[in-house]
Amino acid sequence: MQRYREILSAFNRNGLGFLFVKSTLSKNPQKIFEQEQKHNMPSVGERIRRMCEELGPTFVKLGQILSTRTDIVTENVAKQLQKLQDSVAPFSYEEARDVIETELGDTIGHLFAEFDATPVASASVSQVYRAKLFSGPEVAVKVQRPHIRENIETDLGILERLARLVDKYSKYGQLYDFSGMVAEFRRVMEQEIDFTKEGENTDFFRESVHDQRHIRVPKIRWVYTTPKVLTMDFVGGVKIDDIPALTAAGADRAQIAYDFTNSLITQILENGVFHADPHPGNVFVVDGKYVEFIDLGMVGTINSRFRRELNDFVLGIATRNTLKIAQSITEMDAADADVNMDSFEKSLEVLLDEYLYVPLSDVNIAKVFSSVFSLAGKYKMKIPREFTLVAKSLGTAQAIIEGLDPSVNILKIAEKTVRGLLANRYKTAEFKNEIQSYALDWIDVTKKVPSALLTFLHKLKKNDYSLELKVRDLDRMEKNIERMFNRISFAVVLLAVCIVMAGVIISAGYSNFGKTDVDIMSLSTLAIVVGLLISVIIVIGIIVSIVRSDREKRKK
Repeated sequence: MQRYREILSAFNRNGLGFLFVKSTLSKNPQKIFEQEQKHNMPSVGERIRRMCEELGPTFVKLGQILSTRTDIVTENVAKQLQKLQDSVAPFSYEEARDVIETELGDTIGHLFAEFDATPVASASVSQVYRAKLFSGPEVAVKVQRPHIRENIETDLGILERLARLVDKYSKYGQLYDFSGMVAEFRRVMEQEIDFTKEGENTDFFRESVHDQRHIRVPKIRWVYTTPKVLTMDFVGGVKIDDIPALTAAGADRAQIAYDFTNSLITQILENGVFHADPHPGNVFVVDGKYVEFIDLGMVGTINSRFRRELNDFVLGIATRNTLKIAQSITEMDAADADVNMDSFEKSLEVLLDEYLYVPLSDVNIAKVFSSVFSLAGKYKMKIPREFTLVAKSLGTAQAIIEGLDPSVNILKIAEKTVRGLLANRYKTAEFKNEIQSYALDWIDVTKKVPSALLTFLHKLKKNDYSLELKVRDLDRMEKNIERMFNRISFAVVLLAVCIVMAGVIISAGYSNFGKTDVDIMSLSTLAIVVGLLISVIIVIGIIVSIVRSDREKRKK
């Protein structure tokens, strides 16, 4: 309950209580985050960012992921969430020493030749110390913050319960599988707090980029690694966004920007293994020319089928081919059968008109991804997790590249990579394996066709065959037609009653010619009452008939 109070207090303190009310009323996710800007009051995005930073690592990571989901949050909110900083005051050296010695089973003096008690970096999940092994190499020792696992587990439990409530009771929840999103988020966070997973990711990632020019990944020292302690080769150099330090070191910023971009694009579109969080604190430049990736707690993986569709998606953006973009999104399983793809393609054309007369070198691919996200959200499409991670990675990289050398364009490098992959697609062992798989499927089909055909002919001969045609929404059409005829029936009955009543009144007038006005009046009133009674009886009869008809259909 204490954590619930902390979360609610953070919402109220930052003036975000209105989000709960709006989420139950609005079906448009973008409108939930809209609020009239008051004088001298921070924007909604700024307040959400502050709240995430106050609530710690779980909400910081959640905000970073949401910054790529412009189908859920507005673009202004997404920009603020991209600024989230995962930095807090360091915990004491004594606490760090206790964790290291408990996990590694020996004293620091016996484990390391040197150990600097001042951390070189501190974040909400861990902090990093510089040390030296007895064998000589300098290493970075990453130590998990005490009790952080319990805190994250508590937050995840709260998010899971909140997601179930939103899915069940809010109109917003009807559009998205929030429970599924939180389940995926749990998987990401569990990897973040298990340092052996990060070590495995690092080894896997290093193997995938080993042949890329000027790209490095530190080596994991597994003897000194556990779920709460990670030891790897120390990475010197400077952060990739530290322009003054790069200039002082005589680094070729344009070449670094190209190497970094080309590596990231190759990771995503060719290797299918990529750094999902390449922010400046996780990418260093060593010796003025080597790009070194660290902190592989979040690694994205893409299977071959999704990778092909992603390649087509990027090529569609580069060539302004809306049909190819729409088809690739459909093949990613983002669209279900109810999506009007013709309308979606037309909306894509309008969206891409913004980039039609812009040189390819000036197109911001991260912004295009964001725009497509927003459009997909309007068409109730569910964006695959892989697509989200790719967008997050490219969006983070875009800011770094613009700082290093604005002339380097992600989309141009991506297009070149895709065209090279398409040219080699039919030469790879993977393509040969696909052909073999398709051939085996066709052999199975060929074996089954004669038997199925004989069975069909046999049933046809014995008149034991029926063909069932089902028209979509036929029940709804039938109900609409029935409702229309019911209204016509009412109108006809009422018209008939009016005509009868008019006739009765006129005939009464003629038959009582010469009588007093009072007599005529009483006869006319009697005629009207009789006519109304008849009409009421007829209308009740029609209603009873309609109700009986509906009940019989429901029983069927």
